[in-house]
Amino acid sequence: MNVLDVLEKDLVKVPLKSSDKRGVIVELVRTLTDARGYSEEQFEEILDAILARESLGSTGIGGGIAIPHAKSDVVSKVTMVLGISRLPIDFGSPDDEMSRIFFLVLAPSQQASAHVELLASIARSCTSKIFRRLLEQARDSEEVIHLFME
Repeated sequence: MNVLDVLEKDLVKVPLKSSDKRGVIVELVRTLTDARGYSEEQFEEILDAILARESLGSTGIGGGIAIPHAKSDVVSKVTMVLGISRLPIDFGSPDDEMSRIFFLVLAPSQQASAHVELLASIARSCTSKIFRRLLEQARDSEEVIHLFME
């Protein structure tokens, strides 16, 4: 599984409006639940799962990227929401670099291997500093998708 397998236009948010870690997570979860027509209870269930995972250790991976993720049976398949912030956000990354690119990943509890494959694919896709800077400068979801297709 790679990023293009799950990258969907309505699940890309550019730019994010939030200015802190929790706000970014809430905004990404809201993007998902609004796009998929999930209920407020499902929103809360997903948000709780992401925040619980985040409380175990930050999902900032460095290089300006964070990958908040969790398992939730609200989704029927591995799902990703990509958000890009104009503002740097402190996500507790090991390199102390603030994050501007956020990949929220959810997977049903029975799809652990696909979940891990996607996390690895995200990390591989974003190894180039030039690619990360291009993502940060993207103006809309179409531009983001085009960058991943190149």
